[in-house]
Amino acid sequence: MAKTRITTQNLGTSPGTLTYVGESVGLAVRVTLIEYNAQFLRETPLQTVEQCHAIETPPDQVTWLSVDGIHQPDVVAEIGKRYGLHPLLLEDVLNTQQKPKYEQYDNGVLFVVLKVLHFNPYTREVEQEHVSLVLGRNYLISFQEERHHDAFAPVLERLRASVGKTRRNGADYLLYALMDVVVDEYFRVLDKVEEHLERLEDQIVRAAQARVQTDLYTLKRDLSVVRRAVSPLRELLGTLIRADEADDLVAEATLPYLRDLYDHAVQVYESVDQFRDWIASLLDLYQTALSNRLNNTMKVLTVFSAIFMPLTLLVGVYGMNFDHMPELHWRYGYHGVWGVMIALTAVMLSWFWRKGWL
Repeated sequence: MAKTRITTQNLGTSPGTLTYVGESVGLAVRVTLIEYNAQFLRETPLQTVEQCHAIETPPDQVTWLSVDGIHQPDVVAEIGKRYGLHPLLLEDVLNTQQKPKYEQYDNGVLFVVLKVLHFNPYTREVEQEHVSLVLGRNYLISFQEERHHDAFAPVLERLRASVGKTRRNGADYLLYALMDVVVDEYFRVLDKVEEHLERLEDQIVRAAQARVQTDLYTLKRDLSVVRRAVSPLRELLGTLIRADEADDLVAEATLPYLRDLYDHAVQVYESVDQFRDWIASLLDLYQTALSNRLNNTMKVLTVFSAIFMPLTLLVGVYGMNFDHMPELHWRYGYHGVWGVMIALTAVMLSWFWRKGWL
């Protein structure tokens, strides 16, 4: 599971120092320039950062600069230089442990940090990826940590497939579309968590095994990851919707979509709380099942102890070494003792059975 750790990689450096904070990556950074409007779509893989010049985007055209990989600070710094991005903004882009946030800069740029979540089917744990979005006039820059797959591939596929809403609207709608993909991934993660919880509930009902408790605590930590990602996302969406300074970049027609996205974020947040309550109830059910199994075991042991107690007393009495015992020299003494012991056992078993203890 992706765990939050306090890093010391950039401690002691001056604000705005560009240092990559995250896991080491062996792949090179990929930069793709995507230009589109309702009439055309052009994708251009850039070989060098110098090709992504400060593009003079026509008013009727949207430019999307997709950066896959943030582990090379010099590449990020060059992009920031060509687009006039603030050093503190670039510092947050390179810090994979930066919490989701929204900021408006003086040069008219909107900056959004998000966490993309994925459910690993092999480890059954939630993994997170750092994503940053920079919205300017008629352009958008997306920075992805890019670990396993392109989180924004569905949006690019929609752009290629048809002239839909994304192609007909501006860069602000593209910002919404990318954020919507992130929130949709949260729902997929919650679906996987729900399926796992249902399986664990069935296992607890059938037989409470020790591994069930471990799996429940793992899911509880996974939900904490989701909650840390969606809680600030809900706040930044609310701020973005209400922000007056965002009016220059976010069209009035895009606000209903952002409000719908806010509702989805609230739904995810509430679902996380519900699942946490579900896990708490399953842990209680697990403890109850263990207690019931222990009680059943103790009940069986108590029944057998109660059965052997009079038998032990009987054998102990006739095991005493006294010379004058009436039954000691009786011809049928041995058989008689056995008959009494068998009769006592049968009577007690019958009585326990009627009481429902067996």
